[in-house]
Amino acid sequence: MLRTSFNDDWFVGRDQDDRRDDLGPITLPHDAMITETRSPHTPNGHNTGYYPGGIYRYTKRFIAPPEWQDQHPTLEFEGVYHRSRVFVNGVLAGGRPSGYALFHVPLGTHLRFGEENVIEVVANNDDMPNSRWYTGSGIYRPVHLLTGGPVRVLPTGLRATTLSADAEQATVAVSVAVENGTSDATEAEVVVTLNRKGREVASGRARVPVDGFGTGTATAEIGIGHPALWSPDDPNLYQVHATVTVDSAIQDEVVDSIGIRTVTVDAEHGLRINGQVTKLRGACVHHDHGILGAVTLDQAEDRRARLLKSAGFNAIRTAHNPSARALLAAADRHGLLVMEEFTDVWTRAKTTHDYATDFEEWHERDLEAMVANAYNHPSVIMYSIGNEIAETGQPSGIELNRRLVDMLRSADSTRPITNGVNPFLNLLAPSDEKHTAQLTKSAEPDDEKGSGGPSGRSLITVLNLLMSVMQKVTPIIVRRKFTDSKIREVMDMLDVAGYNYGGARYVQDAKRYPEKPIVGTETGPGQLAQNWPLVESHPQIIGDFVWTGWDYLGEAGIGTIRYNDRPRLFSPWPGHLAGTSNFDITGHRQTQTYINEIIWGLRSDPYIAVRPVDHARDKRTPSLFRATDAIRSWSWDGFEGTPATVEVYARAARVTLELDGAPVSRGRRHGDLLTTFRVPFRPGTLTARTYDEKGKEIGSDELRSADADLRLNVSANTDGFVADGQSLLYLPIELTDSAGMVKPTADRTVTVSIDGPAVLAFGSAAPSSSERFTENTHSTFQGRAMAVLRATREPGAVTVTISANGCTAVSLTQTVSLP
Repeated sequence: MLRTSFNDDWFVGRDQDDRRDDLGPITLPHDAMITETRSPHTPNGHNTGYYPGGIYRYTKRFIAPPEWQDQHPTLEFEGVYHRSRVFVNGVLAGGRPSGYALFHVPLGTHLRFGEENVIEVVANNDDMPNSRWYTGSGIYRPVHLLTGGPVRVLPTGLRATTLSADAEQATVAVSVAVENGTSDATEAEVVVTLNRKGREVASGRARVPVDGFGTGTATAEIGIGHPALWSPDDPNLYQVHATVTVDSAIQDEVVDSIGIRTVTVDAEHGLRINGQVTKLRGACVHHDHGILGAVTLDQAEDRRARLLKSAGFNAIRTAHNPSARALLAAADRHGLLVMEEFTDVWTRAKTTHDYATDFEEWHERDLEAMVANAYNHPSVIMYSIGNEIAETGQPSGIELNRRLVDMLRSADSTRPITNGVNPFLNLLAPSDEKHTAQLTKSAEPDDEKGSGGPSGRSLITVLNLLMSVMQKVTPIIVRRKFTDSKIREVMDMLDVAGYNYGGARYVQDAKRYPEKPIVGTETGPGQLAQNWPLVESHPQIIGDFVWTGWDYLGEAGIGTIRYNDRPRLFSPWPGHLAGTSNFDITGHRQTQTYINEIIWGLRSDPYIAVRPVDHARDKRTPSLFRATDAIRSWSWDGFEGTPATVEVYARAARVTLELDGAPVSRGRRHGDLLTTFRVPFRPGTLTARTYDEKGKEIGSDELRSADADLRLNVSANTDGFVADGQSLLYLPIELTDSAGMVKPTADRTVTVSIDGPAVLAFGSAAPSSSERFTENTHSTFQGRAMAVLRATREPGAVTVTISANGCTAVSLTQTVSLP
């Protein structure tokens, strides 16, 4: 089918008591939640960072050309959050409860051809809370119009499978599912070509009989000599083009990108891509983009994939839902391996109105939609059927696990399957009988206020809290035999045993179950140093995924180190970010990413970081989900003489620290990588040196204090700023000295003014703030902020002026060109 954008000229309004304030025209994708006023009183609370939900109606008017009558026009929605209903000229034509599922709505029987038609999409996100993290609201992923001929390719009917591949020869099977829109039986011919860099390299053809109003699938096996294989180091892509003809007349065409690669996993060799052993240096990633909200835009997904790869990650886990097509395409381009995850809940709810309500009725169709979206992407090398599922230790969950595995293998037999099983959760979860009793209790009115005990919706909160406060005891508990009895049946059904915070089981399970590959589906950042040597030394342990690779909205404060606060799992109002420790929401690399590189063996030099000196005298509240709050700065104006904690990370026998060339106090060693020093702060140059066992210097790192100057430092980053309603211009904003050294204690309010065809999103990585990302003023955090401009459909010049008290304003102009 021909796929064209259907993202332009929509209007959106909030449906409430029959009152609508329509905004538009807007270009999809659009996140309505990010525009809402946050409130400490929203039922969503910390789950969404105190953003409320709502009911939103998107409207688009258009003329349906007469020629569409024979082209079976169909709308393709990549994701609408959530419980969507699609109306065509007032008639309900489709929709989807899941906010993450790809779905299609045939339009033909509802359209008035040659006349104006109205599409209305109602997204009902008013059933709060329905997620443990920020979801966004509305049509936050792209919409496309699909059209085809009388005998046409089904919307997800093109699938390519690598049957075999090596440096000399590859064989790819391309199947094309077609549908006959006429009453007459016919025979269709499908011609498939593979192209690389604009040149045809191989082709094949097949014929398929199709009954009247029936379907059929043609499959062509194509050989490719000396193929350019896809791998994380060389993400080579091909374009596959399929043409459907009947009696030599072209009926339909479809195009997609594919990669030629093989994926195998076994206990003896672990994970192999094209026969090469690959260890997963993984990052769990939620779907939002911080100050942009949940909108799925190609450049945002590409930027995140590129930055994660540059920091040493080679894999992402889509936590905890099927990902956007743009993310998978970016992973394809940059060579990121993807664990595509299905859901956070099965039948036992974690929040009052979550997917558990719809699971029984919809899970099979939603699972098929996940496969359809992922199938042709070479980056997707594994599926996960769940995350921290409470029932996997009970008979009902064990049976459901088996059903899901069987369904997934039937839909896609080419990729291994895992499940993010949390051993500790399996111990806490109630039996089937107790859960049934709890469901009965849940019908009582007071349960809506959260009075259910650990056997109800608060179970996952109890889990996270206990893991945080019992970090020393948890490894002992998860290693016990009674824990093994709770998880073993589920693990036996999987191709790869998935351990969620179960690294303490790696070694013993590698011995007990030598035939079962293992992956760490989720690990606290502070646990990576212990887990990674086990991954490297055991072939059957294929990798480890840290929580999280990129900070996110919602689960407010779960990864934040707070000061002078009582121990608590989540931040109170106005907390809005999780506060995890790899990349912050603006895409700034935090200290943890450099620690990871040292752990993975990708960085040989030491790395200096300093705990915030402005909080040196405050009491810190630790977090399982953040190992350090130290940042890369020795510029702490106003705190001269304050004791500073300097952290030096290195693989070395000995570490020394100098200030302006003079040795400072002796450091204290913590494990294999970290040495800390207590140094009264004074401006200067801080130098760390590392030595091997023989006393030879093997590396160094340096921090220099900023000078007295203060200025706004602004740069412009874009992959092309064009008038398509989708393009982005990133403007990192820093408060620096004359040499560009960031000053973390110089925070102030910054104003961004724009003149021209663009829309502004603006904010910082402050984990707790009442400021809005939709306003043009925002305070910096530790000297940094980020402005993002989204182009409209109009070309022209955009002038941006950035100003702050005590700084000279900065202006720059960027041209929005024609597409």
